[in-house]
Amino acid sequence: MFGKRGLAAAVNVVDMVMGIIILVIMIAAAAIPVIQDTLDSANITGIPATILSLTPVFLALLALIAVARAF
Repeated sequence: MFGKRGLAAAVNVVDMVMGIIILVIMIAAAAIPVIQDTLDSANITGIPATILSLTPVFLALLALIAVARAF
């Protein structure tokens, strides 16, 4: 139905979408809450706390860029 190239392209697209979904789930469900909890329990103040508090935002931005780049 697809031919050799069409089937390979369809498989690549499915693999890419599955990878993006796994990446987003890992970042949203595991990485961001763990980092946020660690930062909340650490006794960090001042400028280092401000810089480190941006880490979850950058991880979410990474996931968004990965999704945007895939499509």
